[in-house]
Amino acid sequence: MKRLALIVVTGVLLAGCGGSGRMSKSAYEQKLQSDVVSAQASVTALAKTTPTSLADLAKRIDAAETTVRNAADNLDSLKPPSDASADNDAIVAALRRIEKGLEQVKSDPTGAQSIVAAIEGSPDVKAAEKAIADLKKKGYKIPAISLP
Repeated sequence: MKRLALIVVTGVLLAGCGGSGRMSKSAYEQKLQSDVVSAQASVTALAKTTPTSLADLAKRIDAAETTVRNAADNLDSLKPPSDASADNDAIVAALRRIEKGLEQVKSDPTGAQSIVAAIEGSPDVKAAEKAIADLKKKGYKIPAISLP
C-alpha cells in the first residue's frame, strides 16, 4: 500500500501544470513543491483512517479516486520538459490503473487486499516507479514523501 501511495502522491505532485509550451524544469519543480502537502494528505487519509461503515468507505474511496483522476487528467494535459515526457506518460498510465483499482475496492471491499496487491504488482505501476527514479536521476527534485 505504501508503494501505491507513493505513486499516487508523485503523480499528483507532477500534475497540474499546463500551457501552450513546454514547462521549464524549474517551473515543474516549483509545482512539485507546492502540491506535495495536499497530495500527501489525500493519500494518507485513505490509508490511515478506518471507515465506520461501507458508505463511509465508499465516500473515502471516492475522494481518493477524484484526486487520482484529477492528477492523471492534469498530467495527461501537460507539456512537460522534453526529458520528462515519457516519464509522465508512464505515471499517467499508473494513475489510471490505480483509479480503476480504487473503483474495484469500492465495489468489493472484502477483496481490497488482493486488489491493492494486484495494483502494486501491475506493469503500469512498475513502469511508473522506474519513471520516478528516472526523473530523480535526471536531476528533478521530487520532494521527500512520508508515507503511513
